[in-house]
Amino acid sequence: MAYGAGPFTPGDAERTVDVRIADKSGVFGGFYRPFVDECAQRLQHWSEQGEEGRAPAVDLSRVAHSVLGSVLDALSWIGVRTLITAFHAARADEDPRPGYAEFHQRVGSEEGRRSLTESFPELNRLLRLVARQRMDQVETLLQAVWEDRDLLSERFGTAGPVVSVQPGAGDSHRGGQTVCCVTWENGVTLVYKPQTGSTHGLLEAVRSAVDPAGDFFGPLCPDTVERPRHLWQETARYSELPDRDRAPLYFRRFGRCAALLGMFGAGDLHHENIIATAEGPMVIDLETLISLPNPAVLGEGWELAADIEESILSTLLFPARYPSEVIDVDVSALGSVRTDHSRRLDTFLVVDTGTDDIRFDSVPVGALPGDNLARVGGEQLDPREWPEELVAGFTEARERLREARDLILETVRKSDGWAIRQLIRPSFIYSRFLEASTHPAYLGDRSDRFALFDKLPRHYRGLKRSVAEEVCAEEAAALLDLDIPFFEVECDSRTLQCNGGREEVPNAVVASPREAGLDRIEGFFRRPAERDPAYIRYALDTSVDDVWESSAAHRSGPGARVRPYALTDPRELAETAQHLCLGGPQRPTWLMPRVAGEGMRLDAVNAVLYEGGGLLLHLARLQAQGLADGVDIAAVLATAAPKDLPSAAAPIGLSPFTGNLSNRVTALELAGVSAADPADAPAVHVDTDRMPAAADLSAADLDYLNGFGGYLVYLAEYEDPEGPRPVGLEAEALVRRLVEVDGTPGEHDGEELGLAHGRFGRMAALSAGVDAGADPGGRARDHLEAFADAYLRHRWRDDVLASPADAAGWCKGYAGVAFAATKVLGALGRTPGDIREAVAPEVEHIAEGPLSGDISLCHGAAGRTAMLCWLAERLDWPQLRERARDLDTRFLERHAEGGWSCGVGSTASLLSFHLGLSGWHYSRLMLQDPAVRLPLCLGGR
Repeated sequence: MAYGAGPFTPGDAERTVDVRIADKSGVFGGFYRPFVDECAQRLQHWSEQGEEGRAPAVDLSRVAHSVLGSVLDALSWIGVRTLITAFHAARADEDPRPGYAEFHQRVGSEEGRRSLTESFPELNRLLRLVARQRMDQVETLLQAVWEDRDLLSERFGTAGPVVSVQPGAGDSHRGGQTVCCVTWENGVTLVYKPQTGSTHGLLEAVRSAVDPAGDFFGPLCPDTVERPRHLWQETARYSELPDRDRAPLYFRRFGRCAALLGMFGAGDLHHENIIATAEGPMVIDLETLISLPNPAVLGEGWELAADIEESILSTLLFPARYPSEVIDVDVSALGSVRTDHSRRLDTFLVVDTGTDDIRFDSVPVGALPGDNLARVGGEQLDPREWPEELVAGFTEARERLREARDLILETVRKSDGWAIRQLIRPSFIYSRFLEASTHPAYLGDRSDRFALFDKLPRHYRGLKRSVAEEVCAEEAAALLDLDIPFFEVECDSRTLQCNGGREEVPNAVVASPREAGLDRIEGFFRRPAERDPAYIRYALDTSVDDVWESSAAHRSGPGARVRPYALTDPRELAETAQHLCLGGPQRPTWLMPRVAGEGMRLDAVNAVLYEGGGLLLHLARLQAQGLADGVDIAAVLATAAPKDLPSAAAPIGLSPFTGNLSNRVTALELAGVSAADPADAPAVHVDTDRMPAAADLSAADLDYLNGFGGYLVYLAEYEDPEGPRPVGLEAEALVRRLVEVDGTPGEHDGEELGLAHGRFGRMAALSAGVDAGADPGGRARDHLEAFADAYLRHRWRDDVLASPADAAGWCKGYAGVAFAATKVLGALGRTPGDIREAVAPEVEHIAEGPLSGDISLCHGAAGRTAMLCWLAERLDWPQLRERARDLDTRFLERHAEGGWSCGVGSTASLLSFHLGLSGWHYSRLMLQDPAVRLPLCLGGR
């Protein structure tokens, strides 16, 4: 077989092997010498077959360096943990204990190597297999170089011999085949991909029809030449943007490309498959351009899952985090603002190489910033600064594609000769199983590895359930030979081809790729135009690890076009809910971000008053005023409130605002303003064996927002005879314990003072208990008297109250303090006039204090407005409504055009109640209509 290969002598082979083995001297490189020697011998054999008298197409002496290095990397990954384990076993069993150098020399000898491989026969098989497969691929590749030499020279400008071949640039499939990087003497590097049914031509045909000049989508894909069994692709080279002025165009083009790829139903476009360039994003892998329908989410009750599958989120171009997601680091093409390590997934790392302490440690999996991220001057650009550019790009591309819809459909109908790869499960699952299978525990016998692979779940994306066992057998067969399973479907077939056609599973999918592609395109244009743009914004909301950090995206400045919702029109939020609503009249729901600790996750709308429940309350108020329609609040509640709540086992579980009880409280709140039936409120059960007794409660357990302080308010102020009443946690017991844990009422030790989590929250709860008659001995009343007298004389402050930016808010600031002080003084029988005089200093802080850009009830302007309105009604103080209007006007003058954020600080599009837009609009409804009251657990009584 002629490759036009240059000379590669035995001396060349020996020197190259020596160099490569030395590179691995710290991880027992000598153990692999026979396997690498055999590979070098094959290179010599090819050299001997070169055509005499013709300039060589391949410089084998240089190619050998990269090829043998690749082989050795693969061998070491397979064997290193076994060798480390054997080394430490020898040090434990032998006297004197061998050092690293001595053991390395031993396993590098023929006898030592044979002894170890006899103990691990599966290891020996895998090492020989991988070395042979890697060289088989190199041989096939070099044959392609020879056959395509004139074409490659003309199309890509290759010149001189090939000087480097780097196999292993991607996962191994179909008998060890991988993507390879090939470099010629003149510096041109091309990507070689072994595949037979590329969709590249299909995408290019559509793109050319829609964007003939090529300046709308940008580069999109590298220049590509398709051959019958492989393709050559120009290397996509990362390049930074020249300056920040170029960023809007980059993100606009990203949005346009997302629309084009999303129209086809593309998937798997994660951070390794997109390259950022100065001209726009470039896609380097189109195997999954079209995704097949997924029978698992086509049934009734799976409307939201089905919608997400059809949405832009399924491409992986944008971040998307879900509560049950195993991957908890962002692997999207757009990239997260901050990359963190996984808390759920780990891998191994070899440390202290070449020493007696060599070992493999578990380390968290990370998603390191890569070439998918747009940068200027080495600094990553924060995509949250350009959400409107992303959305605008998506929207204008969708319109351009819609105008060419008939042409696009005709192009797909007439195309032929293509196939798609169907990802039936996330590839990272295969990688984890493969990594586990190279642990020495599984290398003693092939059956041990097979038993491991047989544990793969029988849940498959895009396949019928009836083929599960056949497909699992094919997965195991590929994994046994260290391949990532590869499944293809030809364009007009419903047969699943497994691992390069080794086996076929007839009638495995519900639609052919062509049928699926045509349906995806039709569905793309049937989707409400507002839905995917909303999902793009949601994706950005979830893109950071700590959502409590303030984002530059929501401050005024060049390029910061962030105004997804009007702050003065509550109907816009209602329209958004209507556009997002899924499931029909029986099961209406929608997707929204929800706070989970320091991050946000995407989930179905919920009935927790803190989040989705408060949004429903806001929508119900709008409907009562004739300002909104289209969403059946009672039906949404019935869907969103789980019928079987987990048993409450900690104080937070009985919080009426953030815990399980909140689902019930939402139904009770809605009953007064909508057709919601209190009977739909889910029952709340208490795990009495795990719930602390009243006598054991700490001050933190009696937190107003997240604990039993709020539960005491619920007992005192809600009429709910069917609500939870755990024995030992009655109102009187909680009142007694509050007095005990609060300490000396006339002093304050500097702890947090605010309503939500601090001392005033406990006092508000205690006041509710006193009002409800849960203080028969009067001890709590005396405590409140002493506390009120001391505070009004000393006006204690904690660090938050001393901070101008946070001092006026509801959660920790003066708005909450004024509310709680009013509750305390009211429980003590003070007149409204007395209370007005007492809380006047706090009111000044609320009305006149500095305004941050935070709109929320929790920390921001909405909470201050709401509390001024509540105080106006509670204390017969109408002037406070005027001051609330002034506060509202002042905030809008500063922030209505941008520079504002929701309570978590990282987004301007959070719909939730306490932290987001529905709470903001609800407070403005209170300002406009005195009949709109706060929920009871926020002080509405």
